[in-house]
Amino acid sequence: MKKILLLSLLFIIARAAVAQQNYNDFEGAKVSWFGFYTGMLDSMSLNPMVGGNDTSAHCAKYIRDTTLYDNIQVRPNNKLVDVTPYANGGLMASKITMKLYSTAPVGTQIQLQLGNSSIPAYPSGVHSEYAAVTTMQNAWQNVTFNFVQLTPGGTVAANNVDKIVMLFHPNSTARDTIYFDDLTGPAIAPVGVQAMESMPPFKLYQNNPNPAKDLTHINFQLNVSGQVSLKLYDMLGNPVASLVEQNMKAGTYAIPVETAELPNGIYFYVLKKDGASRSMRLIVSK
Repeated sequence: MKKILLLSLLFIIARAAVAQQNYNDFEGAKVSWFGFYTGMLDSMSLNPMVGGNDTSAHCAKYIRDTTLYDNIQVRPNNKLVDVTPYANGGLMASKITMKLYSTAPVGTQIQLQLGNSSIPAYPSGVHSEYAAVTTMQNAWQNVTFNFVQLTPGGTVAANNVDKIVMLFHPNSTARDTIYFDDLTGPAIAPVGVQAMESMPPFKLYQNNPNPAKDLTHINFQLNVSGQVSLKLYDMLGNPVASLVEQNMKAGTYAIPVETAELPNGIYFYVLKKDGASRSMRLIVSK
């Protein structure tokens, strides 16, 4: 009995000794940004079901693209410390975790790849891979990623990781919708000081009128000047129109959108700035 208690204590101490980092709680504390992604991302979404495993008001919402290996890239503000404690299958290995709400069926696989942003190619740009499966549908769950392998052919050192790639339902064309929060894993190197955001980079509002017949306006507010992208997509995620792609000053804008030539249906417009994005639904009805 003493031996069991001692081993349990050592396990707890070993896990606690490895510092972890919440990369984004979507409530203001943020030490990461979103890089490349293939689907539709809303990084300031309202929580679809507050309570239970996630009481936060906000989270990230992602609509999966139909490409087989749809992925989202999370970029910490600096390199992660040595990820070796995570990259092994031992009992005392540290674990990457996150909160997840998904429309996908129970048993859907999620993969993570820890890599380096300067080497985009797979497998050379990856250090190690991890996996988990969903256990709930349309409800928040706590997801724990288990180590799978050190990527064969990977050239990234354990102390040179600055990119986390998430593949939800890989090797599938399913257009799942997922919400995720509190992705937590290896600590960021000391120079990546946690930054508190006093305000989001922008606010996106519902187009008016909605439903639209011939013309509608998309309104948004920029709190900081910078490069802005505003695009319109159909329900399948196909691009319909690029409405804005330019550097803009802080302020309030109303972008006219002609809808007379668009078929009746539901569309989504996506605003991106400073690694953040927000999407809203636009309905065309004549």
